Amino acid sequence: MIRFSSQPELLWKECIDMKYIHKKPAPPELVAYSKTSGASYKDLYDNHNDIWENTRLSLADEQGYICCYCGQRITGFQGTQIEHIWPKGTPTYVKMQLDYENNLIATCDGGKKMRKSDTSIPSSDLHCDTSKSNTPIPIHPLMLNCEEKFLYDENGDIFGVGSDAEVTIEILNLSSPILKNKRKAAIASLTLFPCIDWKSEYDRLNQKNSNGEYTEFCFVLRNYIELFHSKKLK
Repeated sequence: MIRFSSQPELLWKECIDMKYIHKKPAPPELVAYSKTSGASYKDLYDNHNDIWENTRLSLADEQGYICCYCGQRITGFQGTQIEHIWPKGTPTYVKMQLDYENNLIATCDGGKKMRKSDTSIPSSDLHCDTSKSNTPIPIHPLMLNCEEKFLYDENGDIFGVGSDAEVTIEILNLSSPILKNKRKAAIASLTLFPCIDWKSEYDRLNQKNSNGEYTEFCFVLRNYIELFHSKKLK
């Protein structure tokens, strides 16, 4: 069993939690709406739901249908949230509330639906945007170096490289037991059914499939391969 020292970055140099998002241009209808008088995120959601839904689907598509924070599968429809990196409820960032390229991303529902159907799940298990609320995070998926700030062990535990990453983990509750167990299960899929060609599997996990989807928790699986099969990647 791997155990990290107090300086886990000494073991892994380039491991990923968030996956850097290569943003695409905003949907034309969102651009047009944002130029109208009185345009706001609330009005978009309340009175222009077709544009809102198309924006949500566009965000999910560019992310390969995985949550921008935890890597769980999202569909772009029910259960997928439009997230503001810079909180729309904060006066400082109100002008960015419709900024597709610099502020809008897609997340899972943070466990809200699961908790609604199972009241035994504590609120402390809520994660991602549901945990973040209106709190800004120091590390986010539009930062080029975000993929170097988070580390894992094979039990699904997550570690931050530096204080900013540690704060981000806390705000998003990425150490939630539910997420930890899901990451552990994702890694177990590789340990139980080892690959013959680790290099091909590693490359596959960094690519979208024919449906435009990344593998759920793809960055966790790539981390596992980097740690345990790095010699086979050369």
